[in-house]
Amino acid sequence: MRKHLSSYIVHCTLLIAIMIGATSCADLFDMDPAIMPSTMTLETHEVTLMVGDSCVIKPVFSPEDLSNNTVYWMSANPEIASFVTADSLLAVSPGTTEAIAISVTDYNKLDTCLVNVIERWALPEEDFPHETIVYANVRVHGEPLSDDDVLAAFVGGEVRGIGQMFEMGGHSVMRIRIAGDFVEPDEMEQQSVAFRVYSKRRHLVETFPQWIYFDGESHGTPSQPMLLEIQ
Repeated sequence: MRKHLSSYIVHCTLLIAIMIGATSCADLFDMDPAIMPSTMTLETHEVTLMVGDSCVIKPVFSPEDLSNNTVYWMSANPEIASFVTADSLLAVSPGTTEAIAISVTDYNKLDTCLVNVIERWALPEEDFPHETIVYANVRVHGEPLSDDDVLAAFVGGEVRGIGQMFEMGGHSVMRIRIAGDFVEPDEMEQQSVAFRVYSKRRHLVETFPQWIYFDGESHGTPSQPMLLEIQ
């Protein structure tokens, strides 16, 4: 109730300010100019979330010691992503929208963040007759995958395998079982396999430069895995 009331007050304040030609909320309430931000930008301007995941987008004010650095948040399309708390954005359904931040002390200070919402990666329901197996040592920007990262193999834009970590000889190895149809060698280019990682912590999807053909063989071994690396 308090959130909705606050949103209603901000909406009304902005509308009144626009109608009377005020340049900020401070003009209406005779606020001390010292609390007015000179700039307000978002820490990031693009995020990618899987449906059901959420993130906090942080505003950055100048000067940093403002007595009021409150931000009013809006989603351009709440059916794709909506704010469940004052600054926590929830991915609702696949699509693209924008998160909009407005300083409550100066509505001329605003910034936006592009929000890409994707379906959760899942194995195909179709029963493919063949598989290619990859054993990989995975590094992303010099670090191993975290528990929140998801690695998937794609064939023609479709998820065909999800990576799983397992212990082998005292070290961890990523195993990816990739489903597909066997093709003749001269048709393999039609079934190239791309590898992508979704970082829930960093809110983005990245594609590895390494790729393979779906050939029904094993690539790498538990003791000598191939390298999947994003530098």
